[in-house]
Amino acid sequence: METYSGWRACFLGLVLLCAVPAASAGIVDPHVLQIERQSGKPIASYKEDDLAKSFSYREIQTKTPWTNDVQRTYRGFSLIEILAKNGLANAKVIKGIAPNDYSARIDMDEIKRYNPIVASQIACNDVEAKAGKCHEGEFRPLEADDFGPFYIVWPFDSMPKAYDPGDHSRWIWFLTELQFEQ
Repeated sequence: METYSGWRACFLGLVLLCAVPAASAGIVDPHVLQIERQSGKPIASYKEDDLAKSFSYREIQTKTPWTNDVQRTYRGFSLIEILAKNGLANAKVIKGIAPNDYSARIDMDEIKRYNPIVASQIACNDVEAKAGKCHEGEFRPLEADDFGPFYIVWPFDSMPKAYDPGDHSRWIWFLTELQFEQ
């Protein structure tokens, strides 16, 4: 029997650790947004480049509870336009899904009223620029720390005060699927 030492043992352990979850669960590419009429049956898949070819970029500048009420500018694509292009504009409810099994139901009336975006980029701020992460004012891709690569962003500042500020379920981080729900 061969014994493993040092880096070989670590490498084998890492391979086994990664293989078990990948084999037991469907592998989800976080850089791909799937649109589904039925669970597990995609009608369209988009990478950011595909979205940019099919839709115009839109920006939302807003403060959020996750940015410590600091205003940030997000850039992405109109959620209602994505749904319309894929035949889902007449749904009453859409479900947004993240790879960690988080899902939230979003009422289509709210989508039409507030016109959120599927954000894929964020404007670089002065702190990030000083850290050498990007150039201030330019857009950079959303990273995991920004809840990306895809993130449903609402115009939080424009939502009425009566909107339940404790219900942030519609802000779907790490979005990978949009699904028709009846």
